[in-house]
Amino acid sequence: MTNTELEKRLESLALEDLAGQVLCYPVYDKDNPADVEEVFRAIRPGGIFIAHMSAQKVKMYAEMANKYAKAPVIVAADIEFGVGCALAEYPKLPQPMAWGAAGDEKLVRRAGELTGAISRKHGIHWSFAPVVDINYNKNSPITNIRAVSDSPELVWRMASAYSVGMQKNGYMAAGTKHFPGDGVDDRNQHFCTTVNTFSQDEWWNTYGMVYRKMIESGTSSIMAAHIALPAFQEGESEDPLPCVLSAKLMTELLRERLKFDGCIVSDAMSMVGACSRIETQKLAVSFLRAGGDMVLFPEKTDYENILAAVKTGELSRERLLSAVRRVLRLKNSVRLFEDQSIIQEELKDISESEYCEVAQQIADKSIKVIRNDHVFPLDKSKVKTALLLHIGEHKKESDKTVFLPLERGLQARGIRVKAIWQPSHYDIEKSIEDYDLVLINAKFVATDLACGASMRIGWDNIMLFWRGYIFKNKNLVFTSFSDPYKLYELPFLKTYINCFSPSEFSQRALIKLLFGEIEATAKNPINFPPFFNFGE
Repeated sequence: MTNTELEKRLESLALEDLAGQVLCYPVYDKDNPADVEEVFRAIRPGGIFIAHMSAQKVKMYAEMANKYAKAPVIVAADIEFGVGCALAEYPKLPQPMAWGAAGDEKLVRRAGELTGAISRKHGIHWSFAPVVDINYNKNSPITNIRAVSDSPELVWRMASAYSVGMQKNGYMAAGTKHFPGDGVDDRNQHFCTTVNTFSQDEWWNTYGMVYRKMIESGTSSIMAAHIALPAFQEGESEDPLPCVLSAKLMTELLRERLKFDGCIVSDAMSMVGACSRIETQKLAVSFLRAGGDMVLFPEKTDYENILAAVKTGELSRERLLSAVRRVLRLKNSVRLFEDQSIIQEELKDISESEYCEVAQQIADKSIKVIRNDHVFPLDKSKVKTALLLHIGEHKKESDKTVFLPLERGLQARGIRVKAIWQPSHYDIEKSIEDYDLVLINAKFVATDLACGASMRIGWDNIMLFWRGYIFKNKNLVFTSFSDPYKLYELPFLKTYINCFSPSEFSQRALIKLLFGEIEATAKNPINFPPFFNFGE
C-alpha cells in the first residue's frame, strides 16, 4: 500500500477505531475464548500479543480480533530466540548469548530468516526482538543470556543479523528492545523502574551506538522500557521517569536525535516499573502524549481513557493520528494489506527441518570450555553409567523435564543414566564413586522470572556440594546451560563448561563435545576476569 493509500485509510477511521489501533492486547493459552472475544468487541485492538500457544489457537484469536478491527490486526510475540518462544509445537533456538559465543553472523541471519518465515506461516507478524541490552552487570536478572554480550559491537552485529533475517521478504517486523538499554542495573523492571546510570558520553559510545546501528539496519519498531536514563532527563522530573513516560527519551532522544521514525511500542504496562509511577488509568494516555505509538498489555479501560482524553484535549487528535499512522506503516511493512493467500503460497515450501539444523549448528559452535581437568574427551568404551545432577533457580515441576534431551541422548548411546533434580549431599553420599561420569547441569535463566531479583546460587543448590562428597568422583563435569558466571560462587570447580542456553540443541552439543565428536571453537562473549576474558 502506498503512503497516499495509507493516509486515506487513516482518514477513514473513526475516533473509536483510532483508539483501538494503538492497543496491543495480550491473549494467553489459559484464557477463555468467549471472554477474550468480549474484550475484542469492546476495544477493537490494533494488535494482539500471544505467548507459547498452539498455531491453531493463534489462528483462532487472530480471526476473532479481525472481526472487529477496521484495519488488519497485527499479531505479536516475544520471539527472542526462535519460533518456540511463541508456538508450542516448535523448539527454541539457543539463547542470544550463545550467538555471541558462536560468532557466526551468517548463521544467525539464517536463523532469523527461518524464524520469521515459519512464524509468519502460522500467522505471527511482529517479534518483540532482538534484545540489544548489553550485559554489563553479572547480577542483572533481565539481561544475562538474553543479551548477546557485554561488547556493544558484538551485540549490534548479532542482533542486526537476526533482525535483518526476520524482516526478509516482509514476513516479520522486528522490535528492538529495551530502550534506552538494560544491563547496568541489577534490579528487575518487572519489580520497579530500573536505572541506566551511564553518562551521556558513555551512553552514546555504547547503547547509543547499538541503537543507531539497529536503526540503520532497518528495524521496524523499538520497545520503550521501564528504564530511566537520568543523563538525558534533566528537568523532566525529580525522580527520573521510565522511558515509557518520558518525552525526553522517546521524543527528544529516540525520535529527534537518533532519527527513528518507526513504531515505538511500550513494554508491558502491567509491570511495576511503569504502573508504580502514576495512576494506572493514566498510563496509556501518558505514554501516547510522551511520543509512544502502541500500548502493550493495556488495561481494559484504556480504550475509554484514550477516547476521553482526546475529547477533553488532554491528548491531541494529531498525536493520536501520528501514533496510528506509524502503526499502519508497521502493518504495511509486513504486508498485512495484501492478499494473505499470496504470502502463504510463498511460504509453503519453507524448510522446518533446516530450522532445527541451523539451531544445532549454533549450539555446536557456542560451547565454551573454561576448564578441563583431563576428563574429556571420553572413551566411549569406558562410560557405562552416568549420574546427572540438575540444579536451578527454583523447584518448578516443569523444570524436572528440562534436561530430558541430555538424559535421552546419553541413553541412546547405551549409557545407564540416573538423574536427580535439586539433589543434596545425602542423595550422593554412598553412590558417588559408583558412576563412570558425573554431570552437574545448571539452569539459571534470566527469562524465568520466578527467580525474582537474583541470579545467585541458593541454599537448595549448594547442598549438593555440602561435606564434599561430590569430589570423590574424578570424572566430574559442571556445565552451565545458562548464566555463565557460576565460577564466581563455585571457584573450586576443576572442569567447567558454558553452553549459554538450556535448549535441546545445546544439550546435544554437550554430548558430542564430551565424546570428542566436535571441537570447542567458541569464544567468550563476555569478560569475566579473573576466570576468563572476552574473545578468548
